[in-house]
Formats: sequence, C-alpha cells, structure tokens
Amino acid sequence: MNREATARAVAPIELPPPPDPRPQDDPLACAVIAEIVEKGYEGTAVEDVVRRAGVSREEFDRRFGSLAHCALDSFERNIATFERRVGSAFNSHNDWPSALRAAAYATADWMQENPLAVSFGMVDVLKLPSEMGRVRREETFAFCAEMIDRGRMAGPEPEAIPEAAPTFAIGAITQLLTHRLQEGAEVEPREVIPEMMNRIVGIYLGAEAAESEWTAEAPPPTTPEI
Repeated sequence: MNREATARAVAPIELPPPPDPRPQDDPLACAVIAEIVEKGYEGTAVEDVVRRAGVSREEFDRRFGSLAHCALDSFERNIATFERRVGSAFNSHNDWPSALRAAAYATADWMQENPLAVSFGMVDVLKLPSEMGRVRREETFAFCAEMIDRGRMAGPEPEAIPEAAPTFAIGAITQLLTHRLQEGAEVEPREVIPEMMNRIVGIYLGAEAAESEWTAEAPPPTTPEI
C-alpha cells in the first residue's frame, strides 16, 4: 500500500441547499411516504394522506397538484437531507478512506432514523407515474458513487481502477438493501459497513489498506441538522 497516497487530501463534495421545510417537520411529507409504503401507490388516496397528516384537503390542494406531486416533493426533500448529512460527514475528513467511512456511517444513521423514506426510495418511488422519481433515485446513487470514486486519486495507480468501479459498488449495495426490504428483513446498516469498506477500499488502495477497515474505529452516530 502507498501510505503517502492514502493521506492525500480529497476534494470536498458539493452539497444541495437545505430543504424548506425539512420533510421530517412537514406532516404531509411524512404522511404521503408512510401511506404509500404501507398501501402502495395505487392503494393510496389523497384523503388518506391528509387524514394521516392532520391537515385539510384545501391545504393539500394549495401545495400540490396531485398525490404523485406530493410524493415526489417529499422524496426530493428527503434526498436533500440525506445528501447534506452524508456529504457533510465526507467533507469533514481530508483523507479518502476516513471521508468515505464517515459518509458510510452517516448513511447508516440516516437510514435507521428514516426507515420509511429508505423503503420508499428503494422500492415505491419506482411505481410513481412520473419517471422523475426514478431519475432522482439514480442521481442520488451517482452522488454516492462520486464519493466512492474520489478514491481513484488517492491510490498509486488511478488509471488501473476500472471506470465502472463505483457503479459496481453502488449496484451491489442497492441490490442488498432492496432485496432485504422486499423480503421484510431488518436492515442494520452499521453492521455491514466494515465489509463494504473492505471491498471498496480494496479496489482503490489494495489489500493491505482494505484489511485495516475490519478494525477501523466507527465514528459516533451523526445527528440531524436543526
């Protein structure tokens, strides 16, 4: 392993502006995600959402043109909170392994706090009538892949890293999460991070650096923005 290479400063990742309001503070945003996850998009009516949110139908109609519009808006704002929290964790470290590890644990914390949003983003968003949900889902994966691929410049031989390396990494993670969610299995993301980091770091920095991920200290849980 080229130890000097692993200490190279990694460029920060760009963060989206904060959502206003945060989806966690918006009754309609929370309600639409919960209803669709529980009943499916086809089984959810606007009346179900407003009842669960405790707001009037007039309030819903003032803000949204349809159920799909409300669901996509909530998804967009959940993405923003996710990317800001994970990206901030990544940007808090200078070397790539530490930055990616911090981002991975921030992702795990966000997932554990927002299980319905995770389920919606992995499965239910694909059933919305608009393709925009699928597009934004893929853009979120690209955001994560960008953090992974910053390892290319940390390693001794950037040109030797396959171009598809970050895509394969994201695909494997997504497949694992989607499979567990569809089976109704519990997902405990923090527990799988050492294995995921071992595999990803091995691609970019080699076996010795990858082996150290098994014993790398996990950062304390991150906290949501206020």
